[in-house]
Amino acid sequence: MSWITSRVARLVHRSIGTNRVIADGERLVVAVSGGADSFCLLHLFESLNRKGRRNWDLRAVHVDPGFDGWSSLRVVRTCRAIGVDCDVVHTDVPAEVGRTGQESCYICARARRKALLSWCDEAGSSRLALAHNLDDVNETFVMNLLYTSSARTILPVQPLFGGRLIITRPLYYVDKDLVRRYARSTGLRAVRNRCPYERLSSRGTVRRLLQRLYTEDPRIRNNLFAGLHNLKSEYLPRPRRAGDVRL
Repeated sequence: MSWITSRVARLVHRSIGTNRVIADGERLVVAVSGGADSFCLLHLFESLNRKGRRNWDLRAVHVDPGFDGWSSLRVVRTCRAIGVDCDVVHTDVPAEVGRTGQESCYICARARRKALLSWCDEAGSSRLALAHNLDDVNETFVMNLLYTSSARTILPVQPLFGGRLIITRPLYYVDKDLVRRYARSTGLRAVRNRCPYERLSSRGTVRRLLQRLYTEDPRIRNNLFAGLHNLKSEYLPRPRRAGDVRL
């Protein structure tokens, strides 16, 4: 095992081991988008399951959003090469965006989330692993702050429906650069399915902004992430209450 795969494995253990969210022998569903992040997560879990004898019933699921030129078959083939079969769930994000006129990222995220939760329910799985990484945590925080006037982001573990389903994000402490190195070291290649709304989305805008900042000062990536876990309540205004005057 290279130092890269070893480091990623340690960071993943920090997320799932500390929180004790995936027990041996459980049915575990990994959502696979086709990006390097999700392939790396599936590859890591398959290796851990095989070598560590965790006895997981490991499954992969891919949501096809209905974009022109989208290739679900290549995603399925890569999952099979890793050693895990992959089911495909179809949605129609362009039709929903056209019908509602709402922001494309919001519509896409809601459609994928609904499809994944329904698939887990039908498959009888109470554990869903998503491949959001440290950069996604930062982006979501800044995006919510700028566009929804709320200071919130995604969590490493998120119980839903009274705990009947647990969403876990094992790559929570792994940044995008380390994911790319892991992919190169293991020979994994992302499937480049392009989102037609990427350049117009608020997430895309925030991603480009943060990438410029990271390039100018690499410390900003980890400082922003660490700052989310180091909030000083005594230097923050009290939460707004009903009846407060809006700015």
